[in-house]
Amino acid sequence: MSAVDVWSIAPEIVLTAVGVLVLLLEAFAPSLRRGFTALSAAGVLAAAWQVTGLAAGSSFGGLIEWTATTEGFALVVLLSTLLGLVASHGYLRREGILTGEYHALLLWCAAGLLLMLRSTELLTLFVALETLSLALYALAAFNRKVKVGTEAAIKYFLLGAFASAFVLYGVALLYGETGSTRLPEIAGALAGDGLTVLSSLGVLLLVAGFGFKMSLVPFHAWSPDTYQGAPSPFVGFLSVAPKVASALVLLRVLQLVATPWAEAAVDWSQVVAVLSVASMVVGNLFALVQKDLKRMLAYSGIAHMGYLLIAMVTVTPESSKAVLVYLLAYALMNAGAFAVITVLYARAGEQHLISELSGWGYRFPWLGAALTVCMLSLGGIPPTFGFLGKYVVFIHAVRQGDLWIAIVGVATSLIGVFYYLRVVYTLYMKAEERAPEGVLRDAWGSTAAVVAALATLLLGILPGPILDWVWRGVAGF
Repeated sequence: MSAVDVWSIAPEIVLTAVGVLVLLLEAFAPSLRRGFTALSAAGVLAAAWQVTGLAAGSSFGGLIEWTATTEGFALVVLLSTLLGLVASHGYLRREGILTGEYHALLLWCAAGLLLMLRSTELLTLFVALETLSLALYALAAFNRKVKVGTEAAIKYFLLGAFASAFVLYGVALLYGETGSTRLPEIAGALAGDGLTVLSSLGVLLLVAGFGFKMSLVPFHAWSPDTYQGAPSPFVGFLSVAPKVASALVLLRVLQLVATPWAEAAVDWSQVVAVLSVASMVVGNLFALVQKDLKRMLAYSGIAHMGYLLIAMVTVTPESSKAVLVYLLAYALMNAGAFAVITVLYARAGEQHLISELSGWGYRFPWLGAALTVCMLSLGGIPPTFGFLGKYVVFIHAVRQGDLWIAIVGVATSLIGVFYYLRVVYTLYMKAEERAPEGVLRDAWGSTAAVVAALATLLLGILPGPILDWVWRGVAGF
């Protein structure tokens, strides 16, 4: 292992080291707990600085790579981590669980996500997946005073264990058929020998495993219960960051089978199209009848991953660009929405009824405006960044000849507009039903919500710089 290898994983080292430091401070200087959030946020910013300074190339004998594409996805992961940390501070203080374990687990999860983004070898990928998954399971049950949170974590853990088994079995099948666990060598072997039944099954198992992380139908059953029971600021992170890394991995897996053979590409396009349509239809229809805001956003997230898959129906070098733009928009608007939920809903573990927001848009003008912007962006209404994300994905499908699925995406988006606007209607058009009790006066959470909403609005009005960066910097996979 050379100095170049060590430097190549500097972002992961920074995140891991800051997590260890926070745990040591928790053990030996617990009086400094209120500074853990600022310290952890500084660690995330330092990791982001390291990310932007890495030169393109590979390390550890080709197991780890670094490209402009992985840089873009890594920055979205770190943005989600930063917003999740900032939104968590007040919640942890209110619940009396402000300890270093939370920050350490979140930082280690981010390190695992970065490693997963950069892995070009399936066993390294699996180790990264398990690293982040163990942290996610613990964070989902972090508030042990809430019984529904423990139940949510158990459901997430059990289904996650099945998903991990699928991934590992898929790796074993691909290794048995190709003699390698490295993605470039697997692609070469498949190009020479063609797809067999076992290699096709291996790819399908990988799609199922990472489809679980992305909450795609039919791998979505854990999502609503986990979203409802887990700590709200953590859900803002859970709903975005793992999906960012899983989306890039899924793109790479689909590239293996979509590039060398036109016949195989058609078959896998149909598989992805079915997952996309099922996720869009099921997610939107189930979100339509939800009364709990967190459950609504859970089903909304399923629908959004369906929209995201539209860019993967026909895999091209442009797919990663459309996916990155969409995920950046989703990260901002979803994290902002959960930051508002964290502040306004004071009773952890109970239902987060939409009806409780009646008239609160006037009582909490900044938070009401932030939630409104996030809802409009989730619905794909201009001039928000969410509209641009959907436009980029839909136009990519049209250019690749997949007009029909773009039409399905637009039609299901219209369903989504109804339940997003219902939240806005409740905020401003309905009389207040009850005065808020125990609402968190949290400058950290409010700042996270307002910043995410402002960024969503600003990037929707002036998207030029971010689109230029994506189209010039992100090239292929």
